[in-house]
Amino acid sequence: MAFELFVLALTIMAGFAATMLFERTRISQVIILMLFGFLLGPAFGILDVSDTSIIKSILPFTATLALVILLFDGGLEFDLFSVAKSIPRSMLFTIVVFLIGTALVSGALVLLFGWPLLGAVLLGTVAGGSSSAIVIAMVECTGTTKETKSLLTVESTMTDALCIISAMVVVHLITANMTPAAGTVIGLLISSFTTAILIGAVAAISWILAAEKFSLKKYSYMLLLAFVFIVYTVSDQIGGNGGVAVFVFGVVLGNAGRIGRMASIDWQNPMNYVMRTFQGELTFFVRTFFFVYIGLLFSLDFFTPYTVVVSLVLVALFLLARYLAQRLLLRDLPPGDRNIVTVMGPRGLAAAVLATIPLTTGIQIPDFQELVFAMILLTNVAATIGVFAFDRGGTCDVEGKAGSKEPPKDGGKEAAKPEKAKEGAKADAKEGKGAKAGNGKAKEAGGGEKKEGAKASEKGK
Repeated sequence: MAFELFVLALTIMAGFAATMLFERTRISQVIILMLFGFLLGPAFGILDVSDTSIIKSILPFTATLALVILLFDGGLEFDLFSVAKSIPRSMLFTIVVFLIGTALVSGALVLLFGWPLLGAVLLGTVAGGSSSAIVIAMVECTGTTKETKSLLTVESTMTDALCIISAMVVVHLITANMTPAAGTVIGLLISSFTTAILIGAVAAISWILAAEKFSLKKYSYMLLLAFVFIVYTVSDQIGGNGGVAVFVFGVVLGNAGRIGRMASIDWQNPMNYVMRTFQGELTFFVRTFFFVYIGLLFSLDFFTPYTVVVSLVLVALFLLARYLAQRLLLRDLPPGDRNIVTVMGPRGLAAAVLATIPLTTGIQIPDFQELVFAMILLTNVAATIGVFAFDRGGTCDVEGKAGSKEPPKDGGKEAAKPEKAKEGAKADAKEGKGAKAGNGKAKEAGGGEKKEGAKASEKGK
C-alpha cells in the first residue's frame, strides 16, 4: 500500500510540474502526463497494466468519473451570456466537423485499405469526436478569444454524445445486418440532447432553490457532487446523454445570478468562493489522474507499421475536416484562433472506451483498437504542436484555469448587477458635480483673495 501511495504522490507532483512547465514552454501537460503514465506501465512495468489488472478493469468507471467532473467544471466556467449568440454556430460547426470527418475517414478506409463500409463507419464515429476533458484543459490555457474557447468547449461536449450514440447505432446495424437509416440516427440524437438539456436545467434550478431554502453550508460541496452524479445517472438511464446533462447543470449554476435577473428572481449563485476553490483542486487532481491513466492504457504492440501508416492518414483526414469546417463557418475569427480550432481535436478516454466495442459485441474488425489508440496519441501530439506553434498569449495557473484569480462573490461568472452599476454611475456623477462645484468655489475664493490682496496693496501705497 505504501508503494501505491508513493506512485499517487508522484502522479500529483507530475501534474503540478507539467502545468508549471506548460506556463514556461507551451508544451502541453497532456502529453507530459500521458508519457508519465506510459513510463509507469507499458514501458517499465512499474504498474501492472495487463488485461486482468485492476487498472484495465476500472476503465469504464474511470472514464465516467473523469468526464462527469470535468464536464461539470467546464459548465461552471462557461459564460453563457457572453457567448449565447455563438452557441447555434458552435453546434453547427460540431455537426459539420463530425460528418465531414466520418465521411472522409470511412471513404479512405474503404477505398484505400479495403475495409467493409459499416466497419469503416464505426471507426469513423468512434474516433470522430474530440475529448471534452482534454480540450477544456488545453483551451483554458491558450490566448484565444472567449468565443473561440466557448466554441471548442461546446464542440467537445457535444461530440462525446455524437460518438457514443452514432457508434451504438452502427453496432446495431452491423449485428442486425441492417442498412443505415438517417432518420433513426437523427431521431436518437435529438431525443438524447433534448432529454439531457431538460434534466440538467431542471436539476440546477432545483438545487438553487434548495440551497436558498435550507441554507446549505456545511459539507455543501460534497452534497452538490453527489447531486451531480445523480443527474448523470438519471439522464443516462432514461435515454438522455449524461455528459450533456451534467454540463448544462454546471452552466445554469455558473450563470445563476443573471438567469435569475432575467426572470425577475433574486437568485444567489450557490457556488461560493470556498466551493469553487475546492472544485478547482478536485478538477486538477482528476485531470492529472485522467491523462496519466490514458498513458497507462497504451501498449508498444499497438504501433505496427500498418497501424502507424493508417493512423497517420486518418489523423490527417480528421484535421482536413476541421480545416474545411472552420474555413466554411468561422471566417470572422482571428487567424490564430482558426488555426487553434483546426488542430484542437485530441481524442481521449471516450474514444478509448468505445474502441473496445468490437471485442465486447463479437464484431471482428482487425486492428480496430490499435488504430484508435494510435489516433489518440497522434491527435494529442498534433494539438500540442499546434498550440505551441499558433498560440502566443495564453497563461495558466497551477489549477489549470486560464489566468484565474480569486473569483468574485457571484462565482466569477456574473457581471456587475445593473442596479449596482446604475448606483455607481449616479455616485460618479454626483462626485463629478461635487468636484466641479468645489473647483468653482475654489476659483471664487482664489479670486476673492486676489481682490483683497490688490486692495491691500493699494492701501499700502
